[in-house]
Amino acid sequence: MVGTVILFGFLILALGIYQVQVVPTENADVEYEHSQQVEDGLGDLRNAVLDAAATGSTRSTQIPLGTRYPSRTFFVNPPPVSGSLTTQETGEIRVRNATIGGGPHENVGLYWGTNPAYETRSLRYDARYNEFRNAPRLTYEHSVVAAEFDDALLLRSGQTVLSEDGEISLTALTGTVSENGITRRSVDARAVSASDTTVPIVPDNGPITLELPTAVADPAALATRWEERLPAGATAAAAEANGTVRITLANGSDPLRYRLGLSEVSLDTSGTTEPAYVVPVGDGNVAPGEQVRVEVRDRYNNPVPDATVLFDGTTRTNRTTGDDGRAAFTPNETGSLLAAINGTGGPDYESVSFEIDDGAGTNRAFDVEWDEADPIVIEEGSSRPLDVRVSDAASGTGIDGAAVDASFAPRGSVSDLPSVPDPPETGPDGMTTVDTFDPNGAAAGDSFDLYATAGDDVDRIVVNIVEPGTLTRLYPDTAAQNAGTISDFPNMQNEDGTVAVLDGSGPNAFDVETTTQSVPSGDYTLELGIETVSLQGGSAGIDVTVEGEDGTALGSTTLTNADSNSDVTLDLGTIDPEQDITVRYEGNRQNDDLDIDYQRLVQQR
Repeated sequence: MVGTVILFGFLILALGIYQVQVVPTENADVEYEHSQQVEDGLGDLRNAVLDAAATGSTRSTQIPLGTRYPSRTFFVNPPPVSGSLTTQETGEIRVRNATIGGGPHENVGLYWGTNPAYETRSLRYDARYNEFRNAPRLTYEHSVVAAEFDDALLLRSGQTVLSEDGEISLTALTGTVSENGITRRSVDARAVSASDTTVPIVPDNGPITLELPTAVADPAALATRWEERLPAGATAAAAEANGTVRITLANGSDPLRYRLGLSEVSLDTSGTTEPAYVVPVGDGNVAPGEQVRVEVRDRYNNPVPDATVLFDGTTRTNRTTGDDGRAAFTPNETGSLLAAINGTGGPDYESVSFEIDDGAGTNRAFDVEWDEADPIVIEEGSSRPLDVRVSDAASGTGIDGAAVDASFAPRGSVSDLPSVPDPPETGPDGMTTVDTFDPNGAAAGDSFDLYATAGDDVDRIVVNIVEPGTLTRLYPDTAAQNAGTISDFPNMQNEDGTVAVLDGSGPNAFDVETTTQSVPSGDYTLELGIETVSLQGGSAGIDVTVEGEDGTALGSTTLTNADSNSDVTLDLGTIDPEQDITVRYEGNRQNDDLDIDYQRLVQQR
């Protein structure tokens, strides 16, 4: 009897020790795991916001507000963890000491002269944990997720506000979120104004400064973390008085260095975009019977659909913009024509003027494009010509006799500067060629922004210098289905182990073509990463044929079941001149299937 009492006492003691020491430790582990899940959820929400800002998409993300502890028969748990997810008004995003650079219509600069500011919010998460000490308070704002601890601040993501090549991306976060509890809650990132348009900005009365309001309690610590993630030459500092982080950009001499993209993303169903200014598309002077077009933009410089445009000339008529923010009108009589938004008599940037003249139609808006794959890869000590196309922005037809200016800007520190002569004027097809991009003493790892400017437009492309002997790998740009289907085509454009699937449809075997555009002159092989070849009984195999732009066969092979889980290489010889290359895959039987990881043209050096 005494022994039983003693054993029972030991049991009670063990249970007490377990309750006091083990249960809190296990619960702390549960809370820590929940904290990690919330961080992952905010990271997913960050990506959803960035996608919405760039593409106009809407995406839902679930955040686990709280968590419960595992059931315990003989032990006592504290109440479940409750968390809160709320938006907080923080102030206005501002861009200071900047003016619009050359190229855009004057209305862009006139509207920018009103000093627009963009109200934004931060999204904050906090939890009342019972055991997990010094758990971070999480904040999402301006593309970063910040984790605030009692004695430190860390960023859980990279930043996309300023890129190495001078692209500035600012997103105003709007809408209201106010969630408390234990269960999972969904947050929808919905584009109010997606970043379709970027505008060049240049310094004005000092270096360009981005003012980003913050909900983080210690802006100075946040600014330190921001600076660690900014490109070389840019700095970050806190303005404690108004709770902002100020990012100062490198004050480069190239006026085309910085391009600004703005957007608004709402976390609820609120938010609309309104017309702010209007710009012409194409010719400012046209002949009767020719179409005039305008684009209506909001304060983020992005197109506004369903906006009303008044065309006021010899007659008055209203037009409504499409999804691209554009409206068109065809005048039939000579004279002046005004296209206006928000009624008439408003600021100058709310209207554009056209002259309708029998002899007009010669002043055109240009569209300049490098006719090269981006990025361009050039080996140390070598050089190559580069093609540019100039076309009419309204019609897309090539412009004959256009003068093109070529220039460059280093992307960071470089060993030497290249030589890039201006090309001759464009031919009837709008094409011209920079005779040679010569890296001179630039070494492997050096990189440059290369600009082509004509009329009112400019195009930028990146040039990377690589070591001699480096192979150039070119992946297909497009796919066409002559018969059957190809699914998950983008999987052919890399070597990540995911596959594109070519399959017959109905009674037909598949017949699919891929095209690699603008393949530079050189000696090439075709490399295929074959996952699975599955042939119907009696099939002769899957024919693969490579053709040049003029239909000339460059090589062919036939895939059989034995080629599954292998790399297939086909020598194509010399491709000259630069041209599009087509690879055609033809099944022999209805049920022939092909799973392919990658297709690439590899230049031999």
